[in-house]
Amino acid sequence: MRIIDAHIHVGKWTKIYTPDEIRRDLKEAGCSGAVIFAFPEDMYRITDSSQRRMEANNYVLEVSKKEKEFELYPFYFVWNDFIIPDNLKEYKGIKWHRHPDEPRYDYDDPKCKKLLSLIKELDLPVILEEETEITSQFIDRNPEIKVIIPHMGKLSGGYDKMDIFFDNPNVYFDTSTASLDAISNVLKNVGAERVIFGSDVSGTKEPFYNFPKVELDKLSQLKLDSFSKNLIFSRNIEKLMHVKN
Repeated sequence: MRIIDAHIHVGKWTKIYTPDEIRRDLKEAGCSGAVIFAFPEDMYRITDSSQRRMEANNYVLEVSKKEKEFELYPFYFVWNDFIIPDNLKEYKGIKWHRHPDEPRYDYDDPKCKKLLSLIKELDLPVILEEETEITSQFIDRNPEIKVIIPHMGKLSGGYDKMDIFFDNPNVYFDTSTASLDAISNVLKNVGAERVIFGSDVSGTKEPFYNFPKVELDKLSQLKLDSFSKNLIFSRNIEKLMHVKN
């Protein structure tokens, strides 16, 4: 069975998770590959500069291109200066991320609108971690975009607020670090067709979140059938990225 970990950060500056560590952890979990994107620390939390953001995103792309053993799918991390790279089409998706105590995105900024237009044109999925109200506004304003809410919504306002998205077929949920109860509830309401496996491992000796194998072992407690496993572990995210296997 193919397994894609759809939530892994990579970095070499303020937080470090190297290609060797990624390879080690994917191998331990029996994964075929992973979705990778930059750490928030490299994008704005530690060094807040456009130059560093470009370097961090370029590094993600570089890591994906150099990897030979596993399939790594780079996502472009958007911050509130809305830098639009010339090579956006080389990325398989978008990472959009902030916490309530962090600087806001200006969704009315012309640069934001231009970037969103390109995302729609390229049909790139967006991993969106925002406050619940802003997440809802983003989805309402951009109904064409396929949105993945990470952690089952734990850091997007809480598990209990995600039911407002259950009826929207373009909203998916990743399992990274979520409780079994939260995952079970989403599965019950939206089905395996809109659930995606992820770990959110940091790669340090004491990871901020769990390793891929730990997160997979957690999901094994749900006793999913083979069809559901295939959807959750690889087919859903591959469909969103237009990857055929």
